[in-house]
Amino acid sequence: MLDRARKEGADRGLAYVRSIEEALEVYFFSRLPPPMAEALESDINDLKVSRENYFYSLLDARYRQLITKSSGRKDSGAKKKRD
Repeated sequence: MLDRARKEGADRGLAYVRSIEEALEVYFFSRLPPPMAEALESDINDLKVSRENYFYSLLDARYRQLITKSSGRKDSGAKKKRD
């Protein structure tokens, strides 16, 4: 995982340490406006999940949107062929 962070940082022109700092900033919502960070922290507490599981649930929700979007394109393409 650290090798991946090192490579992705280098690909973006960032020092290794800076790429790790950015990951931590995302993880702890430190670059978000305070009201947004507070709302997300509160949501984590309300759901009684770990921060890791919270991120996984957000990624899962986005993945499901992408699947729906992708299947919608296929369906619309099929409908166009029939018309």
